[in-house]
Amino acid sequence: MLTGAAEVYVQPSDLDQEELLMTLGDVLTQVAAGHTDGHRCPICENAELSCTEAHGEVTVTCAACRLDFHGWLG
Repeated sequence: MLTGAAEVYVQPSDLDQEELLMTLGDVLTQVAAGHTDGHRCPICENAELSCTEAHGEVTVTCAACRLDFHGWLG
């Protein structure tokens, strides 16, 4: 019998490309619409994301879990 609580953390490197896109879907939609501030990391939930969009290139990073996403709109 197990006692206590165990926490399992998912790292960005644990996700394949499709899983990462699904996880970031809501954030990417908001960034594409010009809303780049105030997004919490959906992977670690511990930090605010740094999101930018410039000339169709989207960058989403998290300092806490080291998420580093780069993609293109379109």
